[in-house]
Amino acid sequence: MTIRRQTPQDSSAIEDLMAEAFGPSRLSRTVWHLRQGDAVPELCFVQEEEGVIIGSLRFWPILLGGKIALLLGPLAIARNYKGKGFGKALVAHAIACASQMSYHAILVSGEPDYYPQFGFMPASPSEFLWPGFIEEERLQILWLAEEATPLMPGVKAILPTGA
Repeated sequence: MTIRRQTPQDSSAIEDLMAEAFGPSRLSRTVWHLRQGDAVPELCFVQEEEGVIIGSLRFWPILLGGKIALLLGPLAIARNYKGKGFGKALVAHAIACASQMSYHAILVSGEPDYYPQFGFMPASPSEFLWPGFIEEERLQILWLAEEATPLMPGVKAILPTGA
């Protein structure tokens, strides 16, 4: 297995993975509306097995409480490779890379039983203004620096950086 940064030549294979993993309704989900503009190029990865792209993960810049944070996703793994640790390897690699940069937090709208293994915690909807409907149990946050963790609860707007 190889994990590498995405290139423009990977676009078609990535789109095929997204279509397989999330179907056509993915574009209408609230989280997709936060993925405006370009993803963070240093944090866009593909995973290959025997030269074939089997996984993809991107991070998008968002504004969180007036600071630039990251939105993880989408994570897509080819159907035949799910449940074999490929996604875990890809997420762990990407978070390790993100933690070396100057972002203070990563948000994800994802499986509530999957992301805590990487340090994500539930994010209370009462603390965040999400630009549309989100399933309460899916919103999770990973603070990348101890000093970034809020000491007092407060409402933080989540917006694409281009907004």
